[in-house]
Amino acid sequence: MSGGPFSSIDIASTGMGFARYWSETVSHNLANINTVSTFDKPFRARMVVAQPIDPSAATGGGVAVARVTEQTGDPAMLYQPDSPLANADGYVAAPVDDLAGQMSDLILASRMYQANISVHKEAREALESATTLGR
Repeated sequence: MSGGPFSSIDIASTGMGFARYWSETVSHNLANINTVSTFDKPFRARMVVAQPIDPSAATGGGVAVARVTEQTGDPAMLYQPDSPLANADGYVAAPVDDLAGQMSDLILASRMYQANISVHKEAREALESATTLGR
């Protein structure tokens, strides 16, 4: 991205796109907060990792998804001997997912999206005002 008159709009657009993707990922994690699975393959929450776009630019270049990782750690084992997913001892793996953390991430992603909408709107209005000067 260049440092031209549209750079603020472009940067805010990348922020909105990242925040939307992050929100969708968190929504997927929340939808699976109670998903149990086989002992050897528990559901693991996905986490979005951000990276700057062109950090060498004077104004920055926005943000993009660097990668998506899975939450680490051992799953809690739930005793459910009647479950078809239970191992030989009657245990199923609970999801490796943190409800409080997911809700916090959802709030942050929502606020990030709202902030970028505000920047996008203000930059667009400033550009529109600048183009009407001298008329």
